[in-house]
Amino acid sequence: MATGSGNKVAPTSTVLQARVMLYQPSKIPVFQQGEWFKTSFGECRVSGRLGQRHADVMEGMLFVAEAKREERDGGVEILVDKARLRRTLSDSNFSYDQLEKLIEELRSATVTIKAPQFDSPIIGGLIDHVVPSPMTRPNPLNGGERHLWRVRLGVVLVMLLEHDLSLHYSPMPIARLRFGITKAIVRHIFTHKHSPVNGWHLDTLIHAVCGNALVGEKRRKYRSWFLSESADLAEIGIEIMPGNRVVRATGAR
Repeated sequence: MATGSGNKVAPTSTVLQARVMLYQPSKIPVFQQGEWFKTSFGECRVSGRLGQRHADVMEGMLFVAEAKREERDGGVEILVDKARLRRTLSDSNFSYDQLEKLIEELRSATVTIKAPQFDSPIIGGLIDHVVPSPMTRPNPLNGGERHLWRVRLGVVLVMLLEHDLSLHYSPMPIARLRFGITKAIVRHIFTHKHSPVNGWHLDTLIHAVCGNALVGEKRRKYRSWFLSESADLAEIGIEIMPGNRVVRATGAR
């Protein structure tokens, strides 16, 4: 196994995940029946429930992974300390029951992605299984030991990690944002090294992560929620300028 942590084993994410609307721009996503979502970067459909809290967990796992092993069948397994993962997701001891539910939904969702870098659609999941590892860490809560997790990545995620552009950043500030729309927009912005001249218009970013269907009151609500998190956004290098223009500081992560 290759060893390391904090993006030394795996990137936090890849570009396509934020650009083809893999995760709904909500912390409370609805169950999807396999509707296609099309963008200029590719097409994606999900049968299952995937939202921004699922993205927090997936990014957190990759970020804190302590080791990676490539299996003979082409699969990839990473070693994850669940206590460190929970600290990545929240300052207030993210509950194990909530984490378990999100992992179950990540495992059960079926994803299909069509993109120019793939000769044919990739179809599969993001996580195949999560099982205890023989490796342990001291557990200060009870004086005993806690087992690490062996997380087998699904074929779609493996293909993205192998063939898509990698992104390296700490997922912790994004996980602590209040609204799903803000998380989705930040993840989309992080797929760009630089802002366009004069920045992005906020409605353009909302369209990029929500598609054409979002209009009227919901669009206004999303705009308001994003603007309400301006102080937290500034801390991670994203600024809101006059006219609802959004810019990213050079090199911000």
